[in-house]
Amino acid sequence: MVERPHWGGRTVVCIASGPSLAAEDCDLVRAAGHPVVVTNTTFRLCPWADALFGFDAKWWKLYRKEVEATFRGRCFTASPVAAKYGPESLWGVHWFRVYRNSGACAVSLALSGGAAKVVLLGFDAGWDGTKRHWHGDHPAGLENAGTMGDWPRQFEQLARYAGKGGVPVVNASRRTRLTCFPRAELEAEL
Repeated sequence: MVERPHWGGRTVVCIASGPSLAAEDCDLVRAAGHPVVVTNTTFRLCPWADALFGFDAKWWKLYRKEVEATFRGRCFTASPVAAKYGPESLWGVHWFRVYRNSGACAVSLALSGGAAKVVLLGFDAGWDGTKRHWHGDHPAGLENAGTMGDWPRQFEQLARYAGKGGVPVVNASRRTRLTCFPRAELEAEL
């Protein structure tokens, strides 16, 4: 059985792959010393993070070896297909609430780990006019935010879930289309 992370009473920073994410933001987060959950290819900016969440099996198949060689934290997925490619699997684990995108699942993981507050970074939930992710598009054959239209509803559900648990979630992304979380300055939240 996959053991739940233990971040009881701490601020957890969740870092997604939105196009506004900058390396200097990740450096600030690292210096602050909070637990960190990254999504997908953001492990490249934050190989020191505590956890990596990736939903897509094709992504894990492509990046597994690089993750194993460079990433120091724990790896998670909620996909039974992706679980075949090596990360720990959250599929069917009773302590985790699954959403249909990696960013929402990263926040759910932080909540399940006992976070007292969650800070979002790189949760743009939209294009910047030229790219969908800070790293550009994924290679051919991988999803490139094709379900972005569903994300606001998924994050609204997540916001209600966090609110019921009394855990504040603030969005410190440089840009965002999400309106269900209060906005904050990153430096002030660290």
